[in-house]
Amino acid sequence: MGGVGIRRWFGALAGALLCACGGGASLRTGDLLFQQTRSEEMADAIVAATGDGGAVNFTHVGIVERRDDGLYVIEAVGEAVTATPLASFMERSALRGGKPLVAVGRVREADSTVVARAMQRARACLGLPYDDDFLPDNGKFYCSELVWECFLAADDSTHLFRSRPMTFRAADGSMPDYWTRHFAASGMAVPEGVAGTNPNDMAADPAVRIVWRCYD
Repeated sequence: MGGVGIRRWFGALAGALLCACGGGASLRTGDLLFQQTRSEEMADAIVAATGDGGAVNFTHVGIVERRDDGLYVIEAVGEAVTATPLASFMERSALRGGKPLVAVGRVREADSTVVARAMQRARACLGLPYDDDFLPDNGKFYCSELVWECFLAADDSTHLFRSRPMTFRAADGSMPDYWTRHFAASGMAVPEGVAGTNPNDMAADPAVRIVWRCYD
């Protein structure tokens, strides 16, 4: 089986596993998919900075959208904000016991109007660049920043998710070499202490309720 065939097989398998865990039929537009991605240098650096020592440390998050032709995830990933087919999203998941490390969150205060407005904002962001500077208000978005920006209360001004000063340091206080190299390449200092978000904190935010975990 060639590389493309393997990827298609894995994506179909991951999608089937999601459905088997109860998620495929019950996913709603506006749900959040929290994901631990397969090991890579950036994901490992995120875990080092934001992990809480739990069994699963989320490194990515996207917003579910049901369309006539299937389920998609609006996410900031790679180079831009994009709408990714669910199977392709699931393909990037780390596995435990053969199951994807993905959890579904539902925003507690998001009624149909709040969700509709959040999705409108998310769609308006499609094509905008990925925020690899991890800075606020720069016309770019990283994954949890996109969710934070899209979900506002009914007053259309209050963010439903909290932000707090970011740290890029590992638990022992050291700065992973990945971050030093990453920001040096852009000619900027590591934005330690700048207000922001991350997927692991967002999954534990009081504004969201985890409705099921595919890996349980």
